[in-house]
Amino acid sequence: MIEPAPSEPADLVDVFYARFVRPLGNLTILFAQAEATWLVLVAALTGCTEKEAQCFLQKEAATAKQEIMSRAKTTAIESYELEELCKGIETFYEDRERRNRLIHDEWFVSLLKTPGMPATRGVRRRDGIVVWGDSTPDDVWELARRFSEYESLFSHVVYVLQKQ
Repeated sequence: MIEPAPSEPADLVDVFYARFVRPLGNLTILFAQAEATWLVLVAALTGCTEKEAQCFLQKEAATAKQEIMSRAKTTAIESYELEELCKGIETFYEDRERRNRLIHDEWFVSLLKTPGMPATRGVRRRDGIVVWGDSTPDDVWELARRFSEYESLFSHVVYVLQKQ
């Protein structure tokens, strides 16, 4: 565990959660960067402003995702890049849902499955189903790493589109 600098306050969370502080912090920053670049990509593909792209993305997730992939297919993006982009968009949406569970769900310490291990519990908005999660710090680090890769993928495609 990294000790705080003398002027830096100690973590406020219970010791059970200490192993998650750094990976969740990295996840938060890398997700925000990936999502910002995703917004720039959507604006580039739709020919609208970033503000209009935000409204566009407010649609049902599956609808917006399919429309963006359809628009990407009408560009002059190389076929291998287009395939990578479409796969990336698909997994970006899946990973974004996983990130939302980690950030927005209730954190608690399990007493049953793995005593003393942090877990999450949330309710899905659409259907009201309770979702249980039991990520490890390594899982969160891996998810954060993938958001870094999405940011690179999306920014590369924006670059390619701007060159055209």
